[in-house]
Amino acid sequence: MWGVLNGFLQGAALLGTANVKATTFAPLASTAINVAAGYVSTYARQIDEGRYPAADATVATHLGGMEHLLQESQALGVNTELPNVFLELARRTAADGHADNSYAAMIGQFRKPSA
Repeated sequence: MWGVLNGFLQGAALLGTANVKATTFAPLASTAINVAAGYVSTYARQIDEGRYPAADATVATHLGGMEHLLQESQALGVNTELPNVFLELARRTAADGHADNSYAAMIGQFRKPSA
């Protein structure tokens, strides 16, 4: 729940730099949240099976978007702690040999003790 809510807050802060109201962003954020929720069942099966075929996008693809979010946040003076966490976890996942796997492969990072 906090990941979703903090993601919304990060987006609202970023768009706020362009004078986009949070209430204007909310419907788009809700749609994005619903789309992401649609991945949960697929990713749950992948996690249980220990196989992460990239039917939608690879970790490497997500890395590009995360790097762009971080750069834009820095350029606009928006807090980068949350995007940095996501980016670091994705980089570790790629370094562990999962760059061409689905986002669900990031489960490996959550199963490890904190670095």
